[in-house]
Amino acid sequence: MERVKDNEQKFIDLKELDSLVPKEWHDKINLLYNKDIPKQPKTADELIIYRLAQLKETDMQQFFYKSFKFLACEMKLKNMSNELEFVQNDNGDTAGGQLSQIQRMVLYKRKKAEGSRKGYPDCSMHFSKPNHYPQTIFCEVKKIAAPSGINLREEQLEWFLKLNKMGFDAYITNNPTFFRDVILKKIKNYFI
Repeated sequence: MERVKDNEQKFIDLKELDSLVPKEWHDKINLLYNKDIPKQPKTADELIIYRLAQLKETDMQQFFYKSFKFLACEMKLKNMSNELEFVQNDNGDTAGGQLSQIQRMVLYKRKKAEGSRKGYPDCSMHFSKPNHYPQTIFCEVKKIAAPSGINLREEQLEWFLKLNKMGFDAYITNNPTFFRDVILKKIKNYFI
C-alpha cells in the first residue's frame, strides 16, 4: 500500500501558476478553458478551437504534429531545410493503458530503467540549417477543459522550468492557434 502513496500524482493549482513561474516565461504557457470556447464559432480559428475542445489530449497532440509536418513540408519545398523533426516523447506516464496493476508496475519499472522520466514534455521539435546550431523546442500538450480538468503535474512544471533555465524553449499549451502563431512561427522565422 505504501507504494501507491509514493506514486500519487500531485497536480498544480492553475491559479498558482503565475507565482510558480518566473515572469519572463509566463508567455510560454497558454491554456484555454471551456469558458474561452465560443458557443457559435465565427472564424476558422474559432472553429478549430471549438472542434478540438470536444476531443482528448491525444487528438490535440496529433493536430500539433500534423501542423508541424505541414510547416516541415513547406520549408523543404522552399529549400530552406531538410531537417525538421517532431518527436513524441514517451515518458512512460500513460503507457500502461488497460494493463493490470502488476503489469503496469512492471512496465513502469522497465520504463524507468530505460531512462524514461516522469513529466518530460509530450513532444519535441528539432530543426537545423547549414552552419547554424541545431534547435529544439519542447511542448507539453494539454486538453481544453475546465481549470479543474487540466491536470498539470508537478513534474511537468519542473521540466518546463528546468528546460527553459537550460536555454531551451519549452511551452505548455492546449491552444492550436498559439501553437501555430507562436511556436511554429518561431521555427519558421529561424529559417527566414
